[in-house]
Amino acid sequence: MELLNEFVTLLSQPYLMLLMLGAVVLGLLIGILPGLGGSVALALLIPLTFSMGPDAAIVLLISAYGTVTYGGAITSILLNTPGEATAAATTFDGYPLAKQGKAGKAITVAVLASAIGGIFGFLVLYLVLPLARSLVLAFTYPDFFMLAIFGLTVIAVVTQGSAFRGIISALVGFMLAFIGTDPLMGSSRFTFGSFHLWDGLGLVPVIIGLFAITEAFQLYYQKTSIAGDYDHDIKTDFGEGLRDFIHHRWLFVRSSLTGIFLGMIPGVGGAVASFMAYGSAVQTSKTPERFGKGAIEGVLAPEAANDAKEGGAMLPTLAFGIPGSAAMAVLIGGLIMHGLTPGPEMLTTNLSMTYFLIAVAIVSKLVALPVSLLVGPRMAIVTRIPGTLMAPGIVAISLVGAYAVEGSFWDVVIALLFGLIGILMKQFGYSRIALIIALVLGGLVEASYHQTMAAFGWEAFFNRSISLTLLCLTVLSLLWPWLRTSTLMKRILGGAHGSA
Repeated sequence: MELLNEFVTLLSQPYLMLLMLGAVVLGLLIGILPGLGGSVALALLIPLTFSMGPDAAIVLLISAYGTVTYGGAITSILLNTPGEATAAATTFDGYPLAKQGKAGKAITVAVLASAIGGIFGFLVLYLVLPLARSLVLAFTYPDFFMLAIFGLTVIAVVTQGSAFRGIISALVGFMLAFIGTDPLMGSSRFTFGSFHLWDGLGLVPVIIGLFAITEAFQLYYQKTSIAGDYDHDIKTDFGEGLRDFIHHRWLFVRSSLTGIFLGMIPGVGGAVASFMAYGSAVQTSKTPERFGKGAIEGVLAPEAANDAKEGGAMLPTLAFGIPGSAAMAVLIGGLIMHGLTPGPEMLTTNLSMTYFLIAVAIVSKLVALPVSLLVGPRMAIVTRIPGTLMAPGIVAISLVGAYAVEGSFWDVVIALLFGLIGILMKQFGYSRIALIIALVLGGLVEASYHQTMAAFGWEAFFNRSISLTLLCLTVLSLLWPWLRTSTLMKRILGGAHGSA
């Protein structure tokens, strides 16, 4: 009932709704620019709220922030350039779909998954707020470790047919993840005397180099457009996208729950949620070999998880003042500036403002949905531009995006270097996806392992119910392809004996 009252309060004020519409468009534009993620959007907009009241400030910040992911999905699909690290998994199948002339359909599915996944996430947040403490504090170091190991099992699936090269790619990804400061001793590792590497390699510049720049060079030398001879129709794209979304509705639900669950765990991050959802989609698919080549499920799963995680990330942010992500840390600053202190007060004296924030998040997703569906699929026209004209533009946008993340020219160098590495990996058949997955999860594996050894000992991996459950799921994930094939063979043999 409290949430319904806040919906009425929001919808009955035209000023707030117009402000929301403007914020949605602004967020979409920020998301389309590579490197400017949700945290950057919030940081840019907070100064604009100085003269606003708390209601208007929340509308502006939450509406713009919630739409950034839509723009990131569009560039991931059209240009193979993720707007931020959380959209990286979308490039794996989104760009291959664009190359098949299905960019409009892919964008439609991505927008639907993002909007409805975000709404689902915030509705779950509303329902679980009373259980906030037990949910947030349920996970600890050994659980993080097993969660990361479980996520790594997807490498075994995405590299089927070239397992040796996939393992080599993953090991290289691990090596890259260990560049920077040792989490145990605090000493520098593999930095070669450069202070630029003390914080490790930035994930966005590496992804931009491996995917966007690599594909841009290939596009230039092929002298064809991204979609080649394929054509598309906007009405057809929307119809097919809607049908695919409905057809894979259970994958959407599962991916959204994955995003919500991982979003509740502070420090895990949206990139992990997207990759975990993508991995789950691969492992449960009857045709896993299609992934990486243009499977629509490979767009739906990470986008659903990416937006649904925001509802989960809001839980520790509002209940304890613990940011679930970098963007949530910036949001905390914005709320404090307007006299709203995240923590127990948000669930007691400021409970109505908490429900208002959830209402704004849900309504802004509904407003952003038609805007994104109107703009996004029409941008698929860029896939028809000749590669000799498109490639330089992609490289330029990619390098600007790499620079924008930290404002460092060093990230531009990293992007160019990994562009060359990506060309070589593609030429010799090594898996760029496996490298990125290992790079994303490698840091979490190492840090949580050391923390577990220091705080609990190795027994914690087996005597905690969450860790043990994740360990069993890891083993099952590795054995699943064999078990599925074995069962199928038994059925075939049983049918043969029956016919005999």
